[in-house]
Amino acid sequence: MNKIKIIADTSADFTAEEAKAMDIAFVPFTIDAGKNTYIDDDTLNLDALYADMQASQEPTRTGCPSPYNYKEAILGTGSDEIFVVTISSKLSGSYNAAKTAVEEVKREHPEKKIALIDSKSASAGTANVVSFIHKRAEEGKDFDAIEREVREFADKQSTFFILESMDNLIKNGRIPKLAGKAVNVLNMKPIMRGEDGAIGLFQINRGFKKSLAKLAKEVIRINAEKSVEFITISHSHAEEKAKLFKSYIQDEIQTATIRIVQTKGLSSVYADFGGIVVAL
Repeated sequence: MNKIKIIADTSADFTAEEAKAMDIAFVPFTIDAGKNTYIDDDTLNLDALYADMQASQEPTRTGCPSPYNYKEAILGTGSDEIFVVTISSKLSGSYNAAKTAVEEVKREHPEKKIALIDSKSASAGTANVVSFIHKRAEEGKDFDAIEREVREFADKQSTFFILESMDNLIKNGRIPKLAGKAVNVLNMKPIMRGEDGAIGLFQINRGFKKSLAKLAKEVIRINAEKSVEFITISHSHAEEKAKLFKSYIQDEIQTATIRIVQTKGLSSVYADFGGIVVAL
């Protein structure tokens, strides 16, 4: 029987052990921090990356996989039924690179069924999309049914993040310098949320712990409305914060799989040291 295979860019946060168990093939981003270039794979030294990010006055740059990288990964699966999952198309060129590769492979191999899925998210949210596909495949659902369901899942998923520091977003020009520094000085910890694949402001609170508590209430409310299946808490060297957040929600949410994971390189860059991302 032809096994459904999953390819993802490295916006999807999984441990090496999880990825191996789920048989996920990753197509990595590259990261330029200071004078060093990193490949976002299992050999990445996160401590060195964080140190370079902090030491450099220049913004940390990320490079998405090329169409060639995606094509090699697709052909390397040896499967005729393949899902390719990327970070939100509004946040990176990864989706467009994958689209070019998918179209080329389909022309050369019309027998292959390849679904390109825009996660409309990042980090924990991209990981949830991958988990959704994997679970449905394990349940024995056919390719077309999974494709329909996962597109609906991606459309309805909610993603939030809280940052300890705005420094990297300031360096990258993602937020105005004066506004970002004011937030840092006043110890304001905004809760940001995904809005149809882009990023918007959900709420501002003073102090990280207060934002965690406020976000927990929103996650509990969302679960009460739609009874979520997956909750992923990705953290950028902030495991204690992730565990605290889980403690806020676990008694109220009984049916969802709640998972805590360290961010991979790409998400570590944008979450910066101490940030968390929650998706459900």
